Amino acid sequence: MDIKNIISKTDQFINELETPEGFKLFKRSEVSPYARCFVIFIKYLTKQFNWLEKRKSKLIYDLNIDLNNYYENKISSNIDWRYDKSFLQLFCFTLSSLNILDAQLNNKNLEILKKILDIKILESLEKKSVHKGISSSGNHSMFLAIFNIYSNNFLKSDRSKQIQEWLDFNCGSMNSNGFWGQNNKMDYLQFQNGYHQYEIFEYLKFEKVSWNIAAKNILLMSDKYGHFAPWPGGGACYDYDAVFMLTSKFVNDIGQEDVLRKTLNSIIGEQNFDGGFCESTYMKNNLWIKLVNIIKHIYSQPKHLWLWSLFINFNLIRYKHRYITTHWTQIQRKWEESNAWDTFFRLSTISRICNHLNLSEKDLFKINNFPGIS
Repeated sequence: MDIKNIISKTDQFINELETPEGFKLFKRSEVSPYARCFVIFIKYLTKQFNWLEKRKSKLIYDLNIDLNNYYENKISSNIDWRYDKSFLQLFCFTLSSLNILDAQLNNKNLEILKKILDIKILESLEKKSVHKGISSSGNHSMFLAIFNIYSNNFLKSDRSKQIQEWLDFNCGSMNSNGFWGQNNKMDYLQFQNGYHQYEIFEYLKFEKVSWNIAAKNILLMSDKYGHFAPWPGGGACYDYDAVFMLTSKFVNDIGQEDVLRKTLNSIIGEQNFDGGFCESTYMKNNLWIKLVNIIKHIYSQPKHLWLWSLFINFNLIRYKHRYITTHWTQIQRKWEESNAWDTFFRLSTISRICNHLNLSEKDLFKINNFPGIS
């Protein structure tokens, strides 16, 4: 298990994403402001401090310029940026990146932040149906928390009332599974969507929620390889979200160690030849190979997940899902294609497991002390 070598290969891949115009999400893509953030996250996580210092001034300038331009584009397109996932996500990624660089928002972006802080938290959470656990509502809940924590902790502007409102709303609407949603049966949506609030709970060191119940439900969703996605080969987000919960200091020993070791070994074995990581090497576009992998995967899962996984995977077989579509780039990526996002999450997963198992490799990583995903 040569994690140091894995990091070295990853660094070579990430370096190839840097261009004079900016950073690419993957080698075929155009440059993207999101990709810049992901590269910064990876460089910090893997302790490439000299790389960051060398580019610090330009990174800070470009982060602020791209964020403001993105905001202006939303305004000119008459999009309600207050509820726009792509804008709020970029803003949070930018805040996290600036924290790594020991920098701040410029004056224009500080004015935008002031507008965000004028949003009434309870009204916004209800409008996005956070209490109902609908798709992406967990992201929105996390975004609101990040803005208020950043203002409170980093700008020293008192937002304790708003943070408490956020805690009360999210704690008060939690279901019996330890997540959000009206379905009593645990499903992938509840855990992958609801993980985002737990990111905030951990940052705030808030333990008065159902950490152990949620973690036990997640543990039951692991396949025999230690992956947690509904499709074969895991998924960078699904696997990280699950591992985040299972490795939290607020979760007891619930028998997760064996599964975590399986997850670690599986991820290590799935690094692409170019040094990067992808969403899943088992979801390539060859229909018959994909179908065989899906059938094998479903049988590797606990039986209570079979019907749910069958529905999701038959949908993914459709021609329109041969690429992964996101708002990060106009050119969409292949399932098996190395990219900065999946690489960051795979490395973060390795880091969390190494730390939880107290492996010496934990010292190869540096965690950004900032709320949310970074």
